[in-house]
Amino acid sequence: MLCKAGFSGTFACAAVMAFSITTFNAKASENLDWQGFYGGFALGGMYGVSNPDSEAQSSGYFSEQSDLDQLRPGLQEKIDGYSASGSGLFGYDYRQGNMIYGIEADLTVMDYSETSNAGPVTFTSSPTIDFSTQTTVKTNFAFSIRPKIGYAFDNWMIHAAAGPSLSQFKYKFRYVDDNGSGQPVDFDETSWALGLSSNVGAAYNLGDGWSLRGDYVFNYYPEIVDKSQSFDRFVPLAAASFTGSFKHEADFQSHTIRFGLIKRF
Repeated sequence: MLCKAGFSGTFACAAVMAFSITTFNAKASENLDWQGFYGGFALGGMYGVSNPDSEAQSSGYFSEQSDLDQLRPGLQEKIDGYSASGSGLFGYDYRQGNMIYGIEADLTVMDYSETSNAGPVTFTSSPTIDFSTQTTVKTNFAFSIRPKIGYAFDNWMIHAAAGPSLSQFKYKFRYVDDNGSGQPVDFDETSWALGLSSNVGAAYNLGDGWSLRGDYVFNYYPEIVDKSQSFDRFVPLAAASFTGSFKHEADFQSHTIRFGLIKRF
């Protein structure tokens, strides 16, 4: 619609626009009361970080305390990085006045794979021997179920939620030194981990059952690996085999910001 110039035309345009916005908001509120079943999808970015608490253990192979002290920084080096993520969401809300009570499930997929490398470092107990370590953490999905509480006002709804989360992690470790044949010592573990997922977010009513939503999601898994590893190495100079061992422990946490489109049924 075109508006005529002048005070009367401007006033008429402002009145029409105000009426249109009021009508849209009233219609949106009428068509979406933040109650019932809903589903949708969201895209975002995830920052993941793992803080290993791994240790080399005193053994025939690592016989000096200085060896354990030198290995520790590489074994406990932080592993972190970023990944794009996509989430499918499904839930149910019940409204009582302005309060919203509900439960939501989401399946989030990502392609997270990060590696830390340490070394080569020379053993102080054996100046002719260098060592290096490499640790990799991978995960591709997380499934969470979170009870939710929210507050609705005008065309907005804000919420907070927390509940259990399940994910699968792949942990890989490699140790290499110049002693003996120089063959690497590898450890590979795939395991399920149970953790806690929480999020806070806000949604805006678009009308006809649709809403736009943005939220921040924090997932924490206290134990993605907890295993001991033993290995045997033949040392030609000593003409004997020695046993060494590592204790692998690590947690994982992720921080995700995402934006999605939701449809109420």
